[in-house]
Amino acid sequence: MLAFIFAPFYILVNLYLMHWMLRWAGCCHRLCGARAFRLTFTVLYAFVALTPLTGFLIDSPAWLRRLLKQMGNYWFGWMLYLALAILLTELALVAVRRVRQADFAAMQRVRQVQGGIALAIVCAVCIYGMINARTLRVTDYEITVPGVGKDMTIALLADLHLGYSTDPAYIERAARAVSDMQPDLIVFAGDIFDNEYDAIPAPERVAAALAAMPSAYGAYACWGNHDVSEPILAGFTWSAPDENKDDPRMAEFLERAGVTLLEDQAVTLANGVQLVGRKDPSRDRKLGESRLAPESLIAPLDQDRPIFVIDHQPKELRELALAGADLDLSGHTHNGQVFPGNLLLPLVWDNPCGYLQVEGMHSIVTAGLGVWGPDMRVGTHSEIVCITVHFADPR
Repeated sequence: MLAFIFAPFYILVNLYLMHWMLRWAGCCHRLCGARAFRLTFTVLYAFVALTPLTGFLIDSPAWLRRLLKQMGNYWFGWMLYLALAILLTELALVAVRRVRQADFAAMQRVRQVQGGIALAIVCAVCIYGMINARTLRVTDYEITVPGVGKDMTIALLADLHLGYSTDPAYIERAARAVSDMQPDLIVFAGDIFDNEYDAIPAPERVAAALAAMPSAYGAYACWGNHDVSEPILAGFTWSAPDENKDDPRMAEFLERAGVTLLEDQAVTLANGVQLVGRKDPSRDRKLGESRLAPESLIAPLDQDRPIFVIDHQPKELRELALAGADLDLSGHTHNGQVFPGNLLLPLVWDNPCGYLQVEGMHSIVTAGLGVWGPDMRVGTHSEIVCITVHFADPR
């Protein structure tokens, strides 16, 4: 339904952007003002701007659906920064008009420069964002929790969003980075999939890459809000109430990848750490299910041993801390993924990304490995988190 709500806004924005680009092109050369050029440009622009819809409607051939989906994902980013660049340059143009009373010829020259600057900014930012999204980084944290035993290393991955924006080679590179850490524990904090299992390119290859990552205590995961089977229209999920959203192939994929799924369940690792995997509230709403409250989930555990929680969305941090959790591992936020989203996240989340201590509990939120929506990252980065855990005897 949100897609319908935002559709008129999307159409109006694109009509304005297309009109602005045609006007700028017409200022640059008289041939660009010709009817043939304007018609050709309008058709091409409409084709690109409608790829989110055509990618949703066209099921086959598979290569065409993938092409349209990928173009739509890239277009969201380009459209965002084109709109921002035009807004900034239009404000600058208003200032120029007030400072000097230019004749038409001078104003036309100003518009040529204005448009050139705007498009140069857009190209630079978007190309950087597309490259940056595939530039993998490792972020290190070091924490101390109550307990007895040797230090342990945790590799935290989240938000792979395996789907149309996934490159198997990128996942293989990430798997090698995890292997280089020689982790004791590997954690996948949700959104492993991007709502459509069939969108994963070479799923067997991707599963094999994840299965090859070594760990002393194993690999564990919790579900995220996108780990359901739902068509996506313009970034918004679209489904019927009676549709089966729980695709069994997703759980089977995790088995092939050597990953143990925890759904409101706890396991005790060989070093005595109790690892809890929470169900995702958004996913549960879609499936008509519910998840346990923090106190109900953690109360049966041994409070004298370390308790680590995997929870896709960094919610209920204080409740988890008061229930006895020592460490909460999350993803979901992507750290905003594209500017200015990263500046707005603190308005929504207590810990939008990075490290936060809450009532003595350590909260670590990763910016994630993959992307959702715009296939780019600006102002954020794709990461794997490496956590070194020290144990201090509380006595």
